[in-house]
Amino acid sequence: MVDELIDVSIVGEPVVYGAGFIALLLVVFTGSWAGSIPTLVHEGAHALMNVLTFRGLRGIHLSDGGGGFTESGTGEWGVGLYLTVPAGYLGPPLVGLGGAAVLADGNAWGVLVAVIVILALTFLAAANALANLVSLVAVVGLVLVLWLGSDVLQVALAAVVVWWLLLGGVRASVIMSRRAPSDAARMQSLTLLPALVWQTFWVTVAVVCLYAGGRLLFVGDAWPDGVWPFDVRA
Repeated sequence: MVDELIDVSIVGEPVVYGAGFIALLLVVFTGSWAGSIPTLVHEGAHALMNVLTFRGLRGIHLSDGGGGFTESGTGEWGVGLYLTVPAGYLGPPLVGLGGAAVLADGNAWGVLVAVIVILALTFLAAANALANLVSLVAVVGLVLVLWLGSDVLQVALAAVVVWWLLLGGVRASVIMSRRAPSDAARMQSLTLLPALVWQTFWVTVAVVCLYAGGRLLFVGDAWPDGVWPFDVRA
């Protein structure tokens, strides 16, 4: 089963377009429900930086409106805070871009396993019932597909997840101003740079990741030849 999902190139195949269309429908028409998975990855990025910068971690919370927050072990100011806050909105698009590179390289199995690991870790770090429920349901669903699903279903699901994170990352960064307090507002208070500057930064990263990830899946390279640093071939 694993061997059958490795070295199977789907670059430019109909499944890529179909998966992208399905993910687009989910992100556009299901709103906060579709945002729950990118939100878990977003909060997981906050949690990871909390741990790496020794700020500690109390838990990840998910709200029924599609938002969430990560509670650190300490509320004290520190250098780690400057790394933890920006990490959230970078999480989904960068994970999506990494997934696109792995998938374009023909390793759908690796994408599914990586997402299962990420969601399993968020389940362990979850601090409220909704975060536990969403992460658990997602993990169980992915494991069942990986265990019992056909090769075609597994490849298609891996592609949907990648598109989901890429598109969801753009959506989340665009609508962040609807949520208060936003990460952009927090960075404004930390750096004195306007919140709009930070939002523009996150939107730009998300759009670049969507473009590069889409090119990887459509044509096999992330950027036109000769353009550094995005001249990456699958």
